[in-house]
Amino acid sequence: MKVTLQTVFLFTLSSAAIIQLSSCSFFVTKPEAVSTGIIDADNPDIQYIGRFDFSDPKKVVFDWAGVYICSKFTGTSCSIRLADSTDEYAIIIDEYAPRLLTIDTSKVYKVASGLSDSVPHTIVIQKRTEPLVGAGVFMGFILDKGATLLPLPERPGRRTEFIGNSITSGYGVLGDTTCHFSPQTEDAAMAYAAMTGRELHADYHLISYSGRGVVRNYGDKNKTSINPMPALYDRTCYFDSTMKKWDFKKWVPQAVVINLGTNDFSTQPCPDSAVFVDAYLALIDTVRSLYPGVTVFCVSGPMIGEPCTHYVREVVMEQQRREGRDKDVFFVEIPRSMMTDSDWGCDVHPNVYGADKMADVVVRMIRLRMNW
Repeated sequence: MKVTLQTVFLFTLSSAAIIQLSSCSFFVTKPEAVSTGIIDADNPDIQYIGRFDFSDPKKVVFDWAGVYICSKFTGTSCSIRLADSTDEYAIIIDEYAPRLLTIDTSKVYKVASGLSDSVPHTIVIQKRTEPLVGAGVFMGFILDKGATLLPLPERPGRRTEFIGNSITSGYGVLGDTTCHFSPQTEDAAMAYAAMTGRELHADYHLISYSGRGVVRNYGDKNKTSINPMPALYDRTCYFDSTMKKWDFKKWVPQAVVINLGTNDFSTQPCPDSAVFVDAYLALIDTVRSLYPGVTVFCVSGPMIGEPCTHYVREVVMEQQRREGRDKDVFFVEIPRSMMTDSDWGCDVHPNVYGADKMADVVVRMIRLRMNW
């Protein structure tokens, strides 16, 4: 993959279509109330990819970065019914360039108008920002009077899950080294994980939150933290620990990529190596028990370095020793040396260029080990 800041690889309804993105095509849509053609969120022709809470099927709740909603509709216009106040979304109509939807206090946002009435149209709604920015409630669509949703093709057979932190969430991926975090510079669709999923023609889930580690979160004064990433892994939504836990049987990936450790060792005091390794091994055991036959890829990313890279490699070696096998857990190193000055975004996180380099490495490893 070769990417520039003017190019977006956005997985849409047909597969990994390459969509050109220019600054003039990336605009904020305006809210508009419409009173006809209401389609509820529980319509069977709406596809939800990611973790969503359907406790109220008319008001579908979500907050993880990168979740996306797909539909196909007739008519000349489309509005979405969405309750949120802080997040940002990408809206893709008919596989054209994504448009930025900035949320306010409205509940209805008109995202398409003046379309041809002679052919059906597709829409993808993707949450660009992670749970620390906010959560959303999707209530459905408003179409032209008499218009309807149509069935979509089945989703891809390949499925990948990514467990990570800010890098997986797309923190600062749209910025440069002069900026700090903002919702405007975060885009999960442009992080290495989403790029990897699209390049593999696979649906993907991102279970990621900035600052989380295997046992220690960023800046903690202790060697271990309350609620590191493994403690959040079973949540349907990050923001509500009391919500019904995620049903892992609903969506079973063939590949899981774990990219954790950066925050454990980014500041002092660092966790003891044995504590880190044991917790990482426990996470792998959890993943493999939930997804029998899954292949796990343990990534040491470009923000980590030593000693964490050594510990992640040790985790994989220990897993292989314990299980007497070497075909389902693999180590993937993305060294900092492969990154250049132009590959960094806000707070020295990978930008689009750096994310593309990371995705190249992970894609090659998954293809090699899984014959994809």
